[in-house]
Amino acid sequence: MNIALTNGKIPIQTGDERHPIMLVDPPERGLFDSLFYRGVPAARKDVYWRVLHARLDGKTMREVGEAHGISRERVRQMEAKMLRMLSVHYQSVLALEIDSLETVRPLHDNR
Repeated sequence: MNIALTNGKIPIQTGDERHPIMLVDPPERGLFDSLFYRGVPAARKDVYWRVLHARLDGKTMREVGEAHGISRERVRQMEAKMLRMLSVHYQSVLALEIDSLETVRPLHDNR
């Protein structure tokens, strides 16, 4: 999916057959940085951050690549990696929310 066409939202895979893709707001910078493995240099995280936001602003892969001195293919690879990382994160968040909903009983339930 082309994230430049999602009106500033990020498409993530939910793992749900009925709704395989969900559009979410971009993460805050701190959360975004925490998704990378330890030891990834801050400069590399910054490039990913700038590429993500340039794509969300509607820039083409070519425009982003030229601005950062990388190829369109590299922009595509970076975008794919970010979408995978964000999908895994949001899938775990959704799983926790669903799990917590299943353990909470309504107040009027007298069991």
